[in-house]
Amino acid sequence: MRLLAFGGWGQLGSDLADVSEGRVELIRPRRSETDVTDPDRVEAVVTSTRPDVVLDAAAFHKVELCEQDPARSFAVNALGPLHVARSARRAGARYVFVSTDYVFDGAVSTGYREDDPPTPVNVYGISKAAGERAVGLACPDSLVVRGSGLFGHAGSSGKGGNFVETMLSKARAGDAISVVDDQIFSPTSTRDMAERILLLLERSVPPGIYHVANSGTCSWYRFARTIFELAGLEANLSPRQAVDEAVRRPKNSVLLDTRSAALGLPTARSWQDALRWYLSVDRPVLPAGGPG
Repeated sequence: MRLLAFGGWGQLGSDLADVSEGRVELIRPRRSETDVTDPDRVEAVVTSTRPDVVLDAAAFHKVELCEQDPARSFAVNALGPLHVARSARRAGARYVFVSTDYVFDGAVSTGYREDDPPTPVNVYGISKAAGERAVGLACPDSLVVRGSGLFGHAGSSGKGGNFVETMLSKARAGDAISVVDDQIFSPTSTRDMAERILLLLERSVPPGIYHVANSGTCSWYRFARTIFELAGLEANLSPRQAVDEAVRRPKNSVLLDTRSAALGLPTARSWQDALRWYLSVDRPVLPAGGPG
């Protein structure tokens, strides 16, 4: 299987490269070589590489900047996926669009199923929901995979690091750390997400939406506390409410996986186990970043 990955040099793309060895021929063009907002370049890359699968992990995902620049948010998160989906369909390739829990408003306390209608509350979420809809129409044989609170060893180029590394850096510096305790989500290891995407492709699952977050839920505060516990670090950590945030975020964006059992797929491991694995392996020094 030949897999062409747009946005393939971030957290998810880097883990996809690791798990693809011996299984998939992975092609990862640099953004300097192609930009998903340029339909002609997208078409040229897809045509020249002749992939079996096209994955779009490119995103403009810093929520504060999305609010300030909605045109760019929609160009990258909605029109970009549309360009890629159209090219994938013309090439006869399967299409995978990487989406987010931020397509939901967080008003449902029990979490969200794959078939729940999107109800985004910020520009980033609106643009990703528009992308989901666009790719479903442009390429019916598409998979939409949603994750939440991604953390991977490559960090996140758009945010400058990831939440785990930010917390570790602050604790080691002796900083006072205040983290929101009233936003609940499903932390997602990009290593596990990459494995899940390959599994879905290898099993030739039906098109549609798939929740690929790790199992279990927590607040950002509990996530931070667990990071310190597993890393064996003392931290000056305190919870806070999200009332002063500049951009509204969903209160409960837990992603429920209701499709795996029906398809005979194994369930994802817990976010605690994924975090324990993440902390157990050597990883690069990353700049600070992520929601704190």
